[in-house]
Amino acid sequence: MHWFKSHLDSIVFGLTTLAVVFPVISIAVSQTFLGLAILGFLLDCLLNRRTIPRFPPIKFPLLLFVGTTLVSWLVSPEPELGLPPIYKFWLFAIVLLVANYFSGTRVGLAFQALFAAGLVAAAFALVQVLVPSLGSVEGRLTGFMGHWMTLSGGLMLVFLAMLGYLLFSAPKRQRLWLLAVCFLGVTLLLTLTRSVWIASLAGLLVAAWLRFPTLKTVLVSGAGILVLVVCLPDSLQQRLASIWDPAHPSNAARLEIWSTGVQMVRSNPWVGVGPQRVSKVFFDYHPDPEARKRGGFFWIHMHNNLLQFAAERGIPCALAWLWLILRLGRDHWLGFRRARLPSLEKSVHAGGFLGLLALFLAGLFEFNFGDSEVLMVFLFLVTAPYALGPTAGGGRPHPEPAGAA
Repeated sequence: MHWFKSHLDSIVFGLTTLAVVFPVISIAVSQTFLGLAILGFLLDCLLNRRTIPRFPPIKFPLLLFVGTTLVSWLVSPEPELGLPPIYKFWLFAIVLLVANYFSGTRVGLAFQALFAAGLVAAAFALVQVLVPSLGSVEGRLTGFMGHWMTLSGGLMLVFLAMLGYLLFSAPKRQRLWLLAVCFLGVTLLLTLTRSVWIASLAGLLVAAWLRFPTLKTVLVSGAGILVLVVCLPDSLQQRLASIWDPAHPSNAARLEIWSTGVQMVRSNPWVGVGPQRVSKVFFDYHPDPEARKRGGFFWIHMHNNLLQFAAERGIPCALAWLWLILRLGRDHWLGFRRARLPSLEKSVHAGGFLGLLALFLAGLFEFNFGDSEVLMVFLFLVTAPYALGPTAGGGRPHPEPAGAA
């Protein structure tokens, strides 16, 4: 019992690391580890009388987001349908666990574990190119996931975090790190997920500019993108060209879905139609019930984070979510500017900022914040910078835990 009490800190750290690493491989395993980590945290508070937990300076927007969601759920005509989004809030325990049990060496170890898991997931996805029967869906790579959007969303975050680590921490064996980043990039290309392409490319360009803020960076990046596009196979070039085609079935469907979502918001501006009710009431606001039979018309959600929260939970909830995103972005930007180059701190702030930017951009075309696998990796990346020391919003640095390595 004495050994257990004295090592609870390390045990909770290990369980939390496994919880934030495994979403790209198995959400069931990941959430099992998260549950155990939460149990370990409670035991640590009870047995070791741990002081009041540290919490990043995002309490107010996060509490407002949770509170407006609860209000929407309580007044929903069918609250039993809205339980899944309420249950999902337990995943935000990652914020508390990372802020209290990670610092310095531990963050670096967790990042490298996440990179390793991402490479394993990418390797399995590439095997599906040769052996589609291993799990690809409708000819799209899914890796260990059930859908290509989940795979690409998770790998996008790992890709940008690894890119930030390579550019801003100057690790040893940089050529191997560069190969690993390229490997993840190729996998993202082959997922054929256009929103992730846009977000990953934007993250790549921003990272290059932050590392080398010169006109030469702009010219080289532009030339590199042009060469890449020219060299892409015809199938990828056609997929890329479809981004700009308003008549493409997926694009046309999104435009219709967004228009319907705006109607929902106008009719229910304060509390929305209720959590998880968008798909049920969709055709109460859409003029063509036959649209459900069209290929590529997926009305289960709004395919846009901000519009989804506004339609489902009301404008106040959407604004609370936007405040949370902007606060995280501000803190990580200021932390990145303050950190020295090269350093782990700068690379971790870069990973948080780039991941936030990518999730927001991809979330203009997909409800990726509602994807548990993507959300868990995202929460780790945006909380890790707060664990390293003082933040833009305050908070005192905490010492490296004993036996952190």
